[in-house]
Amino acid sequence: MSYVERLMKTLNEEMDYIAENGKLELLMTPGFVDKRLYAIYMTETYHYTKHNARNQAIVATRQEDMNPGYMRFCLNHAREEVGHELMALKDIQKLGFDVSEQTLPRPLVSTQALIAYLYYISHNENPVGRLGYSFWAERVYQFIRPLLGLMETGLKIPKSAMTFFNEHSDIDAKHAEEVDEAISRYVTNEEDYKIVEEIMLNSLKLTFEMTNEVIAEFQKVKDSKETRYYYL
Repeated sequence: MSYVERLMKTLNEEMDYIAENGKLELLMTPGFVDKRLYAIYMTETYHYTKHNARNQAIVATRQEDMNPGYMRFCLNHAREEVGHELMALKDIQKLGFDVSEQTLPRPLVSTQALIAYLYYISHNENPVGRLGYSFWAERVYQFIRPLLGLMETGLKIPKSAMTFFNEHSDIDAKHAEEVDEAISRYVTNEEDYKIVEEIMLNSLKLTFEMTNEVIAEFQKVKDSKETRYYYL
């Protein structure tokens, strides 16, 4: 199998494990979710997405020698990711919640951990390792379509409040192809592959730890307990 095929096999296995062992099954429980859960998730999405362009650009600015083509890839993708967090903010506002960039609550600890991890690997690991995060993040929509359907039909989330997901799905389909091509071109040996796979799995696990914490925070809201999401 090619490196891309091997990554896809591992990703499918990990997604199956996450679906069976996390809190995601709660999302499909009738009556459990409402638009406040979506607002919490988009708040955390704003926070980590704000850093994606920056940590990817860092890879290309490191001092060690690297393939010029890979440097261009990182910089081009970073440029295209700039400002995408504003879609998440707009979606929260379209739900009727009064928030701004200045008044959003600080990110959850799990969100901070994801952000910090991506900066760490961008600064310190094999530069091609950052492709592991991009590999799953750019194709995640194929795995979460049932949840997107639930939000639109079950929660009656208007399309105007789903710009991050809807517009990203088109953008990321193209990006996923470009990431696959970059892996085929710049991951040249087993050592490269292993760090790409490791970062894919680690960043995926951190993201779903964030999702679990989002669900836990939503439960606090439902139970009328104190929460950082004052605007709900």
